[in-house]
Amino acid sequence: MKKEEDLFYFLQCSTVVSPGEKGWDMRVKEEKYALLKLMEYLDYLEKGDGSRRWFSIRPTDESATRWTGIISPPKRQDYEFTLILKNSYPFTPPAASIPALMKYTDRKLEDEVLGLRLCDMHMESNYWWNEHCGIALYMKREISYWVQAIIFDLDKKGWI
Repeated sequence: MKKEEDLFYFLQCSTVVSPGEKGWDMRVKEEKYALLKLMEYLDYLEKGDGSRRWFSIRPTDESATRWTGIISPPKRQDYEFTLILKNSYPFTPPAASIPALMKYTDRKLEDEVLGLRLCDMHMESNYWWNEHCGIALYMKREISYWVQAIIFDLDKKGWI
């Protein structure tokens, strides 16, 4: 099977360290930079002025292992979400929680360690994820598609 070339290499991080390890502060800076580049890319694609972005996100704790934000689909309400970077990050993808949409999907699980209901976007193997992938790629390749699919389904059923 031929692997598709990733045209979004600019959203990757070069520092490969886990939370709490030496160099984690550099990884966090790279994560923020990649998120900024993703937002600039989306503004360019959507010919937007940056006043209403598809999402906003920021670290909410000193260790930068929890990130919170708002997802703002076009012409829809905003949804709060949380990303959790586990100790095994970046070797494993983040865990995501979007409470307002969780009841509309079968892709959820209770994470007893984190004490949260999470969206399990990893029911299938992630052939694209590696330790250089980060939050920006996760937003682009997982969160955006999952949210769009749920909103499309809810709209189709006439629930929103």
